[in-house]
Amino acid sequence: MAFPRERRIPLQLRLLAAVVAGLLACGIPLWPIPYQQVNMPGNPSASAWLILGGLAGLMAGYLTRERFWPPVLAVALGFVCAVYGRVEVETSRDPTLHNLWPFEVVIAGGIGLVAAVIGLGVARLLQRAAATE
Repeated sequence: MAFPRERRIPLQLRLLAAVVAGLLACGIPLWPIPYQQVNMPGNPSASAWLILGGLAGLMAGYLTRERFWPPVLAVALGFVCAVYGRVEVETSRDPTLHNLWPFEVVIAGGIGLVAAVIGLGVARLLQRAAATE
């Protein structure tokens, strides 16, 4: 009797998981802060975003072992979606808020990109270390 072939999760679902990880890494520190107290990238702190984004990049690195840029961009997309979602929700209540929202999106995307590269780099180093043992 032959064993069934190993079933792998499709790449699209793994990248979707990386987007959700980036969304949560950005959104968890950002969403509870009232709009008047948000000062990007000061509040929420860039270090919190880098740490959480790095963890999201680490997770994305383990989900997509054979690729580099797609998981990095997926985590950065999650950061952009978190900020853009907040902009949409808050401007639906008061259209005069977030008149500089493109800058908010670019700042969050840049921080998410850097954090994802760091996290994915750590994941690749750990994978190479495990492969040499």
